[in-house]
Amino acid sequence: MSGTNRIDNGLDRKETVIQIKPENGYDGFEGWGTSLAWWGHIIGRWSSPEKLDEIMDLIFDEDKGLGLNIIRYNIGGGENPEIRPNTLRPGGDVPGFQPEKGIWNWSADEGQRYVLLAAMKRGADIAEAFSNSPPYWMTISGSVTGAEDGGNNLREECYEQFADYLTEVVKHYKDVHGVVFRTLNPLNEPISNWWKKGNIQEGAHFSLDKQMEIIKQTARSLQLKGLTETAVSAPDENSVDETLEMLHGYDEETFRSFSQINTHSYNGIQLEEIRKLAQEKGKKLWMSEYGTGGTGPHDHEDMSSVMELAERVITDLRLLRPAAWVYWQAVEDESAQNNWGFIHSDFRNGDSQYEITKQYYAMAQFSKFIRPGSRILWQDDRDSIAAYHAARKQLTVVVHNREGQRQIGYDLGRFAMDAASAKLYRTSEQENLVEAELFINSNKFTINLEARSVTTVVISNITL
Repeated sequence: MSGTNRIDNGLDRKETVIQIKPENGYDGFEGWGTSLAWWGHIIGRWSSPEKLDEIMDLIFDEDKGLGLNIIRYNIGGGENPEIRPNTLRPGGDVPGFQPEKGIWNWSADEGQRYVLLAAMKRGADIAEAFSNSPPYWMTISGSVTGAEDGGNNLREECYEQFADYLTEVVKHYKDVHGVVFRTLNPLNEPISNWWKKGNIQEGAHFSLDKQMEIIKQTARSLQLKGLTETAVSAPDENSVDETLEMLHGYDEETFRSFSQINTHSYNGIQLEEIRKLAQEKGKKLWMSEYGTGGTGPHDHEDMSSVMELAERVITDLRLLRPAAWVYWQAVEDESAQNNWGFIHSDFRNGDSQYEITKQYYAMAQFSKFIRPGSRILWQDDRDSIAAYHAARKQLTVVVHNREGQRQIGYDLGRFAMDAASAKLYRTSEQENLVEAELFINSNKFTINLEARSVTTVVISNITL
C-alpha cells in the first residue's frame, strides 16, 4: 500500500449522482471465504513455517491480508491406489480418511487440516465441509474421478455408508480438533455430466432423485450422531439456473433435510428467482463457489480477471444477495499457467515459494472493507455496491470501471458524518490497493475512475 495522497472531489453538477439509500439493502452478511481444495493439501505441507505464516496471513488475517473468514473444507474421497497412472491434477489427489471399508486413517490430509486450523487462529469463524466424490471403493467405476459414462457413480448399497463417512469426519473434527462445521454438503456440481472416469479432479454426478436420497441420508446420519450444530447444505450446482432447477425438483422431505442453499455463480441468469425461492423456503443462501482466470495469457498482472471478478461480486451482491460470497481456491497452481486465484505457487515443486496476482488486490477492495455483519446496500447502478457496518460506524462503497476514465458521483442521503474526508483505495493497471484521501462536500462526493479499475471508498464515523 502506498503513501496517502489527497484528492479534492467536490461534486460536479453535470455528473450523474448515485443515491445511497439505506432502505435498499439486506442484513445478515456473514463474510468472504475460500475453498481449501486443492491448495490446502499442497500449501499446508510446506517445509518453511515462516512462509506458511506469511501466506496464511495474506489470506485470512484482516489487518495483514484479505481477511477471509469462511472456509470450505473438502472431505476427500481418496483415489484408488491401484489406478496407474493417477490422472488427478497436482493438489487434486486429496487423501480420504477411509482408504478401505472399515479402515480409518485420521492422520490423512495433514496439509488441508493445517490450513483449516491456521485460518481459524487468524479469525476465520465459519467452516463448511463438502465432498466432491465418495471414497473410490464406494463407487461404481472404482475411481473418485467419476463414472465411465458421467452418470451416477455411488453404488446403490452405499448411500448410507457414504453419509456415515461424511458425518464421521465431521464428528472427528469436532471431538479431536474442536472444529464445528456449521454445514455439510455431500454434493458438488452434481447434475453436471463432466464427471467421467479419468478426469483430473474428484467428481460425482448425482441425478435429481439420488441428490434427494443422499441429502436425506446425510441429515439422518447427523441426527443419529447427535451432531446438532451441523446442518446440511445443497446442492452446489455449477450455475444458478441449474441450482434452481434442482430445487424445483426436490420434495418437501428433502427441503426439510437441509437448511442452506448453496449455488455456484459461474453461469446462469436467474439470480433473483433463486433468492426469492430461498426466502420462501426460509433457507440461508450462499454463493459458495466462483473463480475466474480472465481472457488473457498467463500474467500475474492480468486485468481481465480483475474486471470479471469485480463484476461478478457486485452482480451477486446486488441480485443474488447471498449471506456469504466464497471464491474457489485462493491459491492456484503456477504450473497450470492460468490467471485464476489470488496467489500462485508451483504445486509440483515450488515448496514455500509464491507470487501475488492482481486478482488478490481486487479481492481486497471488497473483503478488507465490507466486513461480516454489514448491511449490503444495492444501488441503481450495476457497477456499484455499498455496505454499512453499524457497529463500526463505517460505510463502504465499491465501484468497478471496465471502460475509459470517467467520474461518478454519490449522494450519502440520510447518513450523517463527523468528518469531511474519507479513505479511497484503488487497484488499476498501475496500482495495487493504493490509498488516498477523499474529500466530501455536503454529504456528496465524486470519484475519478481510472480505466479498468476497482475503487473503494471507506467513510468512518458515519451514522444513520
